[in-house]
Amino acid sequence: MADNDIIYFEIFPWNKNFETGIDIIDEQHKQLVKILNRLAAHLANLSEAVVLNELFDELAAYADYHFKTEEKIWSAHFKEDEWFSDHEETHESFIDKVVALKENKSHKSLDDVIYDIVSFLSQWLAYHILDSDKRMAKAVIALQSGSSLQDAKSQANDEMSGSMKILIQTVLSMYDSLSTRTLDLMREKTLRKQAETALHHSEERWKFILEGGGENIWDWDIEHDKLLFADNNIPVLDFVTNHLADNIDESSIHKADRERVEADFQAHLEGKTEFFTNKYRVLRKNGGWSWVLSRGKVVSRDEYGKALRMVGTHSDITERELASLIYQNSSQAMLISDIHNNIISVNPAFTKITGYTEDEAMGKNPKFLTSGQYDSSYYKQMWESINRTGYWSGEIYNKRKNGEIFPENLSINTVVNVFGSVDHYVGLFTDISEKKKADELILEHANVDPLTKLHNRRMFQDRLEEEIKRSKRSNSSFALLYIDLDHFKEVNDSLGHEAGDALLVEVTQRIKYQVRESDIISRLGGDEFSIIFTDLNDSLRVDRITQDIIEALRKPFQLDVDQVYVSASVGITLFPNDANDASTLLKNADQAMYLAKKSGRSCYRYFTPSMQEAAEKRQILINDLHGALSLGQFQVYYQPIINLNTGQITKAEALIRWNHPQRGLVSPDYFIPLAEESGLIIEIGDWVFKEAMRQTSHWKQKYNIEFQTSVNKSPVQFRSARKLDEWIEYLDELGLSTKNGVIEITESILIEDESRITDKLLQLRNLGMEVSLDDFGTGYSSLSYLKKFDIDYLKIDKSFVSSLEEGSQDMALCEAMIVMAHKLGIRVIAEGIETEVQKSLLSAMGCDYGQGYLFSRPVPAADFERLLDK
Repeated sequence: MADNDIIYFEIFPWNKNFETGIDIIDEQHKQLVKILNRLAAHLANLSEAVVLNELFDELAAYADYHFKTEEKIWSAHFKEDEWFSDHEETHESFIDKVVALKENKSHKSLDDVIYDIVSFLSQWLAYHILDSDKRMAKAVIALQSGSSLQDAKSQANDEMSGSMKILIQTVLSMYDSLSTRTLDLMREKTLRKQAETALHHSEERWKFILEGGGENIWDWDIEHDKLLFADNNIPVLDFVTNHLADNIDESSIHKADRERVEADFQAHLEGKTEFFTNKYRVLRKNGGWSWVLSRGKVVSRDEYGKALRMVGTHSDITERELASLIYQNSSQAMLISDIHNNIISVNPAFTKITGYTEDEAMGKNPKFLTSGQYDSSYYKQMWESINRTGYWSGEIYNKRKNGEIFPENLSINTVVNVFGSVDHYVGLFTDISEKKKADELILEHANVDPLTKLHNRRMFQDRLEEEIKRSKRSNSSFALLYIDLDHFKEVNDSLGHEAGDALLVEVTQRIKYQVRESDIISRLGGDEFSIIFTDLNDSLRVDRITQDIIEALRKPFQLDVDQVYVSASVGITLFPNDANDASTLLKNADQAMYLAKKSGRSCYRYFTPSMQEAAEKRQILINDLHGALSLGQFQVYYQPIINLNTGQITKAEALIRWNHPQRGLVSPDYFIPLAEESGLIIEIGDWVFKEAMRQTSHWKQKYNIEFQTSVNKSPVQFRSARKLDEWIEYLDELGLSTKNGVIEITESILIEDESRITDKLLQLRNLGMEVSLDDFGTGYSSLSYLKKFDIDYLKIDKSFVSSLEEGSQDMALCEAMIVMAHKLGIRVIAEGIETEVQKSLLSAMGCDYGQGYLFSRPVPAADFERLLDK
């Protein structure tokens, strides 16, 4: 017997006084009380043994789970205390008692078992929850507030004395009285229900014939195996006419229903059931299937119980069945109202969607679902349409029983009777909440940056196109700003992406504060933003607001405990002065932003025609760069590195030169960034390394010296998937060791702290390749980098050497760098030496090596050999 089939009263009503103040224990107590109420109700309703056994097992299992939860909490506070051991014994005794009560069913009367169980559970609930658990919970709360164990126990005992003891006795007395009266009431209702059921079965014995109204009735003389009467307007049961023919496959009953129908029919013939009732499908002559409801009863048997005569009805219920299936199983809510628009029927989907049961909806006007978002004129127009056309459909917001407003697709149809007047109305609706959310989410993901909630790049493009069209129509102008944050990457890498995200959100707020609501702000990606200043009639306003934005972003940002600084480089282009299409405007603003970067950052620059010309030349040069290597346009130059103690040349730095067929020598400062940007630096860098090592091998053999050549390596090369083993293998082929090559890097590589870069750098060190740190002192120098990456050479930047003279600040700085490097076991190379004075001062400071025009400019390999020949 299922829970919804029994007479049910709550024997153990939950009371707020049961709450201990510990949420997880209170929730489990409530679940225990629910199980106890169900067990008592099934006992009172005389449920089957299998149901009672399952409930006993469920009670024992959940109690065991609950006790383990409690013991975990109590043990944390009372592990070595008698309260904990006493509580454990209480738990064990409850399980034992439940098992014993369960066994009593076999040797006690059911009434005695029921009252024993209810009495035990009443006392257990009162003492376990109200006394024991509540006392321990109060002590735990006191402990958490800082009290000692002894004080907490004492405080809990005080709170549980007096009125609390009276409450426990009151609850126990209440449960004892309430449970007895409730049990009696349930037992009385159960017996009455059983009697009513028996009477109902008696009345039903001939009811199926009366309901037939004399139509579709069949009467079968079983003894003589013939039909005494059968309506010819409907198909007669195959198994009646054929008396369960052996060849059942010839039956017109659907194969999926046939076995069930046969079994039910045979069971009734054998007297195992009071009636035969079955619903099944029958094959029509036109090849279609119809639903049939057959009902029958044996009305005569012989002294041995053998069936002699059977009567029944046979009805075609196809339309009703299909309609019922659709009505009951449709995911679309349906309601039917009468001519006064009062609800007369709703389907299960209606209840599921609105939360109102059928009883709550019956007789009400559907307007009880209205959300309050529409005025009377809205509904007036709706009914005008229904009265005029018999139909209305649309999207509307209604309200569920819990007060939640939800969107639905609603259609209302008018059904007329045979006289052409309105008989009833049918409303069909579908909850489209999820669809609306999905549509909104798709729209948001497509158009909104999830972090800053600004327009994303896609939406920015649309808004820019719209603004161009609007400005053309109104003959107005606007400004497009391209904003790129300076030093954002350092924040992101050093503090993590969460801090970077928080910074971007705060940047967004500061930008919003400086602009008008009509201006359009977007996040294009990463740390790049754009603003469209609409209706531009004062260029000075653009300057002022742009400068305000730069100033706002220059102020410190507080990210949790860290204070960070960034700035902004801004590029500005104007419509229609600079361009009149979206892609060109965006490109212009981007180029202007890069000019701001090159101008020192934290500033803004306007796009100019000269910038456009420079960009076009830059693109042409990138195209030429793609073929430069294969056409042999590159050449490696070498600049000697002098041992300042001996004056010997045992080292050189390899420097690439590009002999462009039209432009002549192109400065590395110009084409190397282009090579990095295009990715060509990977292939070019490999060529430089191999060419430099090939030349080193030649000099080693020719001059019989351990010559060493430094090769610059770009961050892009470190990020590539190229394996360093290829370089080591090439050195082996040339008969060189890793000591013959030095990898020269800048501090920017170390600052980026990317795992791909640092891992490869450490791999080089492990393979024995020495590392030289170029331009030391000009960037974010850190001693931790020198220690972490075990740098071999430190190159003092030429900016410190160019003004070097006795007693100067540069001299103090150079000396400090040399002393520091030597303390760390690092050798020092000074760049940019152009005078004997500089050389002498550096040598006196202990500088190991020198490099500069004093010794030689970078020269081709043949010219470098002349230096070695001296």
